[in-house]
Amino acid sequence: MGKAFPKAHEPEKRRAAIEALEKSAKNGLPNFGAVSKETGISWITLQRWWLKHQLERQQELKIQFECAIAKILSRIEKLAEETNNLKELAPVVKMLSELLQQFGENEALAEEWG
Repeated sequence: MGKAFPKAHEPEKRRAAIEALEKSAKNGLPNFGAVSKETGISWITLQRWWLKHQLERQQELKIQFECAIAKILSRIEKLAEETNNLKELAPVVKMLSELLQQFGENEALAEEWG
Protein backbone atom coordinates (compact mmCIF):
# COMPACT_ATOMS: atom_id res chain seq x y z
CA MET A 1 0.00 0.00 0.00
CA GLY A 2 1.15 3.53 -0.77
CA LYS A 3 1.58 6.39 1.59
CA ALA A 4 -1.69 8.21 2.43
CA PHE A 5 -2.04 11.88 1.68
CA PRO A 6 -2.04 14.09 4.77
CA LYS A 7 -5.38 15.46 5.91
CA ALA A 8 -6.15 18.96 4.63
CA HIS A 9 -6.10 21.81 7.14
CA GLU A 10 -9.40 23.37 8.13
CA PRO A 11 -10.14 26.79 6.54
CA GLU A 12 -10.24 28.40 10.02
CA LYS A 13 -6.76 27.07 10.77
CA ARG A 14 -5.50 28.44 7.47
CA ARG A 15 -7.03 31.90 8.15
CA ALA A 16 -5.49 31.92 11.63
CA ALA A 17 -2.09 30.97 10.20
CA ILE A 18 -2.28 33.76 7.57
CA GLU A 19 -3.15 36.25 10.34
CA ALA A 20 -0.20 35.02 12.40
CA LEU A 21 2.06 35.39 9.36
CA GLU A 22 0.81 38.97 8.83
CA LYS A 23 1.43 39.83 12.50
CA SER A 24 4.92 38.34 12.42
CA ALA A 25 5.93 40.12 9.19
CA LYS A 26 8.80 42.57 9.27
CA ASN A 27 9.56 44.49 6.07
CA GLY A 28 6.93 42.39 4.29
CA LEU A 29 8.50 39.03 5.16
CA PRO A 30 6.82 36.83 7.78
CA ASN A 31 8.66 34.73 10.34
CA PHE A 32 7.71 31.34 8.89
CA GLY A 33 9.71 29.42 11.50
CA ALA A 34 8.02 31.04 14.49
CA VAL A 35 4.54 30.69 13.00
CA SER A 36 5.28 27.07 12.09
CA LYS A 37 6.18 26.32 15.72
CA GLU A 38 3.14 28.24 16.98
CA THR A 39 0.62 26.57 14.64
CA GLY A 40 2.17 23.16 14.01
CA ILE A 41 1.95 23.76 10.25
CA SER A 42 5.08 23.12 8.19
CA TRP A 43 6.95 26.22 7.05
CA ILE A 44 6.73 24.98 3.43
CA THR A 45 2.93 24.94 3.66
CA LEU A 46 2.98 28.36 5.32
CA GLN A 47 5.14 29.74 2.52
CA ARG A 48 2.75 28.34 -0.10
CA TRP A 49 -0.26 29.82 1.70
CA TRP A 50 1.52 33.17 2.09
CA LEU A 51 2.38 33.36 -1.59
CA LYS A 52 -1.19 32.52 -2.60
CA HIS A 53 -2.53 35.09 -0.11
CA GLN A 54 -0.23 37.79 -1.50
CA LEU A 55 -1.21 37.02 -5.10
CA GLU A 56 -4.92 37.14 -4.23
CA ARG A 57 -4.41 40.42 -2.38
CA GLN A 58 -2.55 41.95 -5.34
CA GLN A 59 -5.32 40.88 -7.71
CA GLU A 60 -7.98 42.42 -5.45
CA LEU A 61 -6.04 45.68 -5.24
CA LYS A 62 -5.55 45.72 -9.00
CA ILE A 63 -9.29 45.30 -9.58
CA GLN A 64 -10.11 48.07 -7.10
CA PHE A 65 -7.52 50.33 -8.70
CA GLU A 66 -8.83 49.71 -12.21
CA CYS A 67 -12.42 50.39 -11.08
CA ALA A 68 -11.36 53.66 -9.44
CA ILE A 69 -9.55 54.77 -12.58
CA ALA A 70 -12.54 53.87 -14.75
CA LYS A 71 -14.79 56.03 -12.53
CA ILE A 72 -12.34 58.92 -12.70
CA LEU A 73 -12.09 58.64 -16.47
CA SER A 74 -15.87 58.60 -16.74
CA ARG A 75 -16.03 61.78 -14.67
CA ILE A 76 -13.38 63.39 -16.88
CA GLU A 77 -15.48 62.59 -19.94
CA LYS A 78 -18.47 64.32 -18.37
CA LEU A 79 -16.34 67.32 -17.44
CA ALA A 80 -15.01 67.46 -20.98
CA GLU A 81 -18.57 67.66 -22.27
CA GLU A 82 -19.34 70.49 -19.83
CA THR A 83 -16.30 72.67 -20.46
CA ASN A 84 -14.83 74.36 -23.47
CA ASN A 85 -11.30 74.37 -22.04
CA LEU A 86 -10.01 70.85 -22.66
CA LYS A 87 -6.43 71.96 -21.94
CA GLU A 88 -7.27 71.81 -18.22
CA LEU A 89 -8.19 68.12 -18.50
CA ALA A 90 -5.21 67.00 -20.57
CA PRO A 91 -2.68 66.66 -17.67
CA VAL A 92 -5.13 64.60 -15.62
CA VAL A 93 -5.90 62.28 -18.53
CA LYS A 94 -2.18 61.88 -19.23
CA MET A 95 -1.45 61.04 -15.58
CA LEU A 96 -4.23 58.44 -15.44
CA SER A 97 -3.06 56.92 -18.70
CA GLU A 98 0.45 56.54 -17.27
CA LEU A 99 -0.95 54.93 -14.12
CA LEU A 100 -2.91 52.45 -16.20
CA GLN A 101 0.20 51.52 -18.14
CA GLN A 102 2.21 51.03 -14.93
CA PHE A 103 -0.32 49.01 -12.97
CA GLY A 104 -2.51 47.41 -15.59
CA GLU A 105 -1.67 44.27 -17.43
CA ASN A 106 -4.71 44.92 -19.56
CA GLU A 107 -3.01 46.59 -22.52
CA ALA A 108 -6.26 47.18 -24.38
CA LEU A 109 -7.60 49.35 -21.56
CA ALA A 110 -4.30 51.21 -21.21
CA GLU A 111 -4.16 51.89 -24.96
CA GLU A 112 -7.79 53.01 -25.01
CA TRP A 113 -6.91 55.92 -22.71
CA GLY A 114 -3.25 56.33 -23.74
